[in-house]
Amino acid sequence: MAKAKAAAVAPGSNWAALQTKLTSSSPGPRSSTTPKPRGGPSIMSGELSSKQRKRMMRQGIGEYASGMSEKVGESSSAGQTVGVNVPAHTKESVMLLPVPEDCTDRRLVEELRVMVTGKGVLGEAKKAPGTYIALDCEMVGLGPLGSESCLARISVVNYHGHVLLDTFVQPRETVTDWRTWISGIRASDVVGAPQFETVQKQVSELCEGRVVVGHAIENDMKALLLSHPGPMTRDTQQCKPLREKAKTKRPGLKRLAEMELGIKIQTGAHSSVTDARATMALYRLHKTVWEQQVRSITETYREKMGLPSIGAGKGKEKASSAVLNETDPPAKGGKRKRNVAEENEDEGAETANLEDEGGLLHAAATEDNRKKKKLRKQAAAAGGLGEGGGQKGISSGVTEVIRHKDGTREVRGRKGAGGGGGGGGGGGGNWWEDDAGS
Repeated sequence: MAKAKAAAVAPGSNWAALQTKLTSSSPGPRSSTTPKPRGGPSIMSGELSSKQRKRMMRQGIGEYASGMSEKVGESSSAGQTVGVNVPAHTKESVMLLPVPEDCTDRRLVEELRVMVTGKGVLGEAKKAPGTYIALDCEMVGLGPLGSESCLARISVVNYHGHVLLDTFVQPRETVTDWRTWISGIRASDVVGAPQFETVQKQVSELCEGRVVVGHAIENDMKALLLSHPGPMTRDTQQCKPLREKAKTKRPGLKRLAEMELGIKIQTGAHSSVTDARATMALYRLHKTVWEQQVRSITETYREKMGLPSIGAGKGKEKASSAVLNETDPPAKGGKRKRNVAEENEDEGAETANLEDEGGLLHAAATEDNRKKKKLRKQAAAAGGLGEGGGQKGISSGVTEVIRHKDGTREVRGRKGAGGGGGGGGGGGGNWWEDDAGS
């Protein structure tokens, strides 16, 4: 009997293990060491209602809001506020190679190399938007396998490489591929970033009335849902000299930068600031020839839209004074303030060169006209137009028209329609002698 009581008092090992398990799994009171967070549900803890999740999904960040503690808070302690780097601090190393041996302007190439690296020191006048800007976008993937591109970062620089805008953009849809290995963008970068519509408006205001430079710029404009007039767009991928040198219809920016500037970019994740500067450098390297080819359509468009002419002004002195303030933005009414600024001498000098070369083209055209007139006179003399020095033209098969130097015209009938064409008769002497003798 005593043995039975002892067995009942001492439970088996399985029963003890089960008791321990039931005790540990039962809900208990909240620990005093873990206070309840204030201010409602936290994004970091994932305590979001379905309504809040839907609202965040519409804003473009609901895709990763529920797992924010795993994706964003990996390197941060619990409860720490996640900072957003805007403008972006993504850095990309630019490797300087030897200057290309076939460069025609070594001083300009050296200056552009410094501009791409961002090591140059600019005065306040060279930090204004100016007439020329370059832009570049970084995309992330949407849809199945991230096949569709969506804007996630945009950078805009001016003629001298100064950053006018550099910001992340909050995606409007669920991101399926961040493309971090090439875009350098992570999910944490776009948390708290400006909405797409806000950035779109800023870029549109910067592009208005200015020449926009880009590489395969149609892709950037498509991501921005913007359009820009063709006469005011310069695409370095479509530049004929660059295509011919690269021996392809669609040369890459990385290859062109190495061939033309002797720099190596995009060795890792891309930087939209570096790419925009490299694009502007390529444009400046070929600006003189490029602008000569499109000068007519550009000026026609600017005149039609009431914009000031690039490098406006007649005469060398007037042209140079007009373009020294090239970095000033266009004013209303098509007028521009003209303050002589030494800081803008580089951009002004190139525009003045275009003006001078435009004058040379005009002079060359005038010289061609003179040569044509001279040839016509020689042809007239060879045809024997006599002392009157007139020009012979054939208006029909039975008459001859003489136009004299004093502007008068004389119509004479021909004897024998088959007597030869413009130069003279078929064998009976000159036609004017026949008329005189009749």
